[in-house]
Parts: sequence; C-alpha cells; structure tokens
Amino acid sequence: MKMTRRYFLQASGLAAAYCGLAPSLSLGNAALPDDKLKQVTRKKTLVTIFLRGGMDGLNFVVPFGDPQYYAMRGSIAVPAPGMGSANLRTGNALDLDGFFGLHPNAAPLMPLFKSGQAAALQAVGYSRNTRSHFEEQDTWETGMIGNTIASDGWLNRHLVTSKGNGVIRAVALGDTLPRILRGQASAFAVRGITDLAMPGGALPPEAQAVMGAALEHAYKVDPKAAQPHARQLLADSAMTTMEGIEQIKKVTATPYKPKAVYPKGKFGKQLEDVARLIKADIGLEVAEIDYGGWDTHQNQLNSYGNLVQGLADGIAAFCKDLEDRLDDVLVLTLSDFGRTAAENGTGGTDHGWANCMLAIGGPARKATGGSLKPVLGTWPGLAREKLYEKRDLAHTTDFRDVLGEVVSVHLGNDNLKTVLPGHTFKPVGLVSV
Repeated sequence: MKMTRRYFLQASGLAAAYCGLAPSLSLGNAALPDDKLKQVTRKKTLVTIFLRGGMDGLNFVVPFGDPQYYAMRGSIAVPAPGMGSANLRTGNALDLDGFFGLHPNAAPLMPLFKSGQAAALQAVGYSRNTRSHFEEQDTWETGMIGNTIASDGWLNRHLVTSKGNGVIRAVALGDTLPRILRGQASAFAVRGITDLAMPGGALPPEAQAVMGAALEHAYKVDPKAAQPHARQLLADSAMTTMEGIEQIKKVTATPYKPKAVYPKGKFGKQLEDVARLIKADIGLEVAEIDYGGWDTHQNQLNSYGNLVQGLADGIAAFCKDLEDRLDDVLVLTLSDFGRTAAENGTGGTDHGWANCMLAIGGPARKATGGSLKPVLGTWPGLAREKLYEKRDLAHTTDFRDVLGEVVSVHLGNDNLKTVLPGHTFKPVGLVSV
C-alpha cells in the first residue's frame, strides 16, 4: 500500500483523536525523579464513573429514617420500606441498614451491598462549592480548590508520580480525554476499543514503519533546545501512542465472550470494554467513563429512575463479568455536587452541596468488613438548622480524603502531597488492601 501524505494525515489524525494524549503539558507539576516514583500495586484497577450534571444522592441512598426527608420532598420522595404512599410510582426504598435505603431501580446492586462488595458514603463534598457545573466538575477532576484553570487532573498526577505495569495505564472511554486524565502522563481516550482500526484496516508493516519514523523525527529531542524536558515528554507520549494502539489491537483480535449480559447502549458497551481490557492483563490501572443527564431541575420522576436503572444494570453486569477479578477492582462514582434537600416548584431539585459516592468491588468489602457497613460517613441531618445555608445537605467528609484513600490504599501510591496538594488527609474507611 502506498503511504501518501493524505493517508498519513488521516491515519495519524485518527490515532490522535482516539488515543487522546493531552495536548498540553502542565510543567508546574513536574514529574518526580525516578527514585521518588512509587511502584503501583500490580493488577489493581480503579474505574471512575463521573455522573455529570449533579446526581441527586438523597434519592439514590435514601435517608428514610430522617423524617425531614419526607417533609421536604413530598412529590419526589422515595417511600420507606413497607411504607404505603400515593407516590408508589417510584416503588419503595430497599432497606440497607434501617436508616438508609437504596432507590428501587438500583435493585441490581443490592446483592453487592449484601455481600459487602458495595458501600455508599453519604454527605461528601468540600467547603467552597460554587454550585456551578463547570467549576465543580473542574474541582472534582483536578482535586484542586480555587486553582483549577492551571491544574492537570488528579488521576494524571497519580500516573506521573508512580510506575505502572504496562504501556496502557489509563483509558477514558469517550470521544475526548476528560480533565481528570489530562497532564504530563500518557492516557488514552477511545470511543470503543474495537474502533481503533485505521481507515481501510490496520496499517501494513511498511506503513507502520513510515509513521513511526515520522513521529520519531517530529518529536526528536534536542538537549540544547528550549524546554528539552517538555520535548522528551512529547516524544515519549508519541511512542506510547503507537505501542498502545498495537496492544489494544491485539486485545480486539481475540473474540470476547462476556460472563454477563450488559445493558444495550453506550454505557453498557463502555463497561464491557473496560472489563475486556482488565482481563487482557495489559497493566490497565485507571479507567474513566462519563454517564451524564443528572441535572434534574424539572419532572425528576420522569428521568431519574431511568438513570438509576441504567447505572445499576451496567455496574451489576460489569461486576458479574469480572467474577473473581473483582477482588482487585474498585468502581468509584463522582458527581458535580448534590441537589437541594427540598424539591423545587417544578417537581425537581436544584444545584446543591454534599452528595453520596458509591464504592463497589473487592476493596470496599475488605474495608467495610462484609455487609456490616453499607453506608459510611457522618450523617448531618436534614433539619433546617442542620442544612448548609438552610437549603442543602451539609458535607461531613471532604472528597479529597476519598480520592487520597483510593490512590494510596487501592493503587498503592503514597505521593499524596503531589497528587492532591494542599490537603491534610483523614482516613475514610471506604477501601482497603
């Protein structure tokens, strides 16, 4: 096959779009010297699911034991277990511990809670929430408070301060690389692992050689040039891109038969791809998936249940597919912020403050001692005087404590002063080795 300029640009452009290497380098957060890099724990994987839009945690992990919940959410409240209610369109909450219950559409997750492989953490947030989607997604993705513009993602800082066990350490399933993975370290953004074939099929060997040589020439490092370190990082990223593509192609060359039936649609396929990469033993330690639509200002009953159902069906299938490998995998949910404690005038909820997070997998079971603690954290209460600004659930756990515990305990990287700078950490008890 002739390697024309047009074909090269098409092929390399497709690789760049799919592999999603960060286009800029945050040189203010320089990589640590080699002797300071932490070797990550082998075969551990973190899967983050970002629930974009601000998920209503009060209707996901329902505080049915707090009477103020029903006083403030007359038309959208989830009835307590066994409660008769005119609002049975939602079904009754599934009892977790006598005070909290799970939204009925999250029933596929109940076996995981009962076995201790799932836990929820309520009232998570931080003290400077702006209630802005843009600013709060940046904050949760960078792990930085008030300085998100110049910051890279906290997951990328984990990558750049540690040593992995393979070329493909981090993958985002989506069209672009999310902020949480942008920075100095290489990370791949793919729409789907089966979409990586170049136009007209895989590149023949002679074309691969031409492309490799072109990339090597484009990113050749001159030690006398300005910012040689930055050029070296770009060169390393270019080579990692090509190696990563070839590794993923090898994975897709073998037919995959999942051990579970995933829900149809984008989210289910993304989870299936992540499971496939984990089982391929290529060193994947971080995966990111977006699951949006949670900005429920109006008619929340008409959309929220479907969102919960999709999330629960996907995670349940993912866990079943992984089987015993789930012992080394942690699924963690994040979101912009919580919702107002009271429903608004249009049957919805507005931008709020604290929220719940879900942790699912073997590390959660080890931390919570089986099914003894399905819901963690200090509950601040929904009485008006207990609410933040008399409208929102107050936060009692800083989200950076959760992120820090996940990075240090699950992934094995204790360089937290670089990964999440400017924070004094407190144990959460959400995950364990």
